[in-house]
Amino acid sequence: MKKSLLVLFLLTLLFAGSSFAQEDDDNNLVQFSGVVVTADSLRPLPFTSIIIQGTRRGTMSDYFGFFSFVAEKGDVIVFSSVGFKRSYYKIPDSLSGTRYSLIQVMQKDTILLSETAIHQPHSQSQLK
Repeated sequence: MKKSLLVLFLLTLLFAGSSFAQEDDDNNLVQFSGVVVTADSLRPLPFTSIIIQGTRRGTMSDYFGFFSFVAEKGDVIVFSSVGFKRSYYKIPDSLSGTRYSLIQVMQKDTILLSETAIHQPHSQSQLK
């Protein structure tokens, strides 16, 4: 009887300790959400890739530029979209709440491609 009470007591302490550790981890989590817009017109930027730097975790903004996912305080978030400069944002470590919102403004990135010349054959005999 005493052994079973001791085992029960130790199991209770073990599970209580793991739940306290889980609460500490949960205190570091943030529901990170917001909208991605263009700098020139403040229009929503759909389908922007939003990744936590150094991981494979993240999301993509929807058609209206909105995004939402769980991150940790202190994470560096990378925003990238074709035709726009890559942008970085660090979630503050000092947040007191569990939710954080952001309006991410993306700057256009002009890319100049070199000229490509396409030559057409002069006559039908060259096609055969």
